[in-house]
Amino acid sequence: MADDDRIPCKVCGRKFAPEPLSRHQKICKNAQKPRKVFDSSKQRATDDLSVKQIKQAQKKDLSPPKTHWREKHQDFINAVRSSKGVTKALETGGPLPPPPPPSINPDYIQCPYCSRRFNEKAASRHMDFCKEQSMRLPKGKADPAAKAKQATRLNYQPPKPKAKTASQPATPAGRGGATGRGAPGSRGAPASRGRAGAIPAGGRRF
Repeated sequence: MADDDRIPCKVCGRKFAPEPLSRHQKICKNAQKPRKVFDSSKQRATDDLSVKQIKQAQKKDLSPPKTHWREKHQDFINAVRSSKGVTKALETGGPLPPPPPPSINPDYIQCPYCSRRFNEKAASRHMDFCKEQSMRLPKGKADPAAKAKQATRLNYQPPKPKAKTASQPATPAGRGGATGRGAPGSRGAPASRGRAGAIPAGGRRF
């Protein structure tokens, strides 16, 4: 049958012969209405998380977290330069360079009671504990020893690596003159024995 004899469907626009077209239009579901977007909220809902909470979370505009890649990159460069300086000092025998300054992570939260820094999860637990400890301590003059200990802990820097010294190989034990033995394979005669065939005192040979 020629293409001109076919009739397009009123729903989907496909062309059919007159007899198949009558059957097709009864079951054609390809309506021209826009298809609904599939919503997976019902499938993801649980007893603790309702569909309403999921839809509210979808409407929020979440900004991407800050990575602070510039600070981390600069810390990496300082560590590489310091490592190269230590290697050069060990080769030349010169003084070791100072270690790179400690970096402060901007993502960490500083405790207002002890000035230490923690991540968000650890800070929420630490601050409550530190607050109770600060309330228990007397409000008089601070202990100078505790203050110095805290300053040492906050300003701690790792020790400098020691320079390597060339060590001479140790002489194996049991060889040489230290043991009192002669050359390998030789046996020394006792001091009390004389030479074979020697004439004893008195001139008589036995």
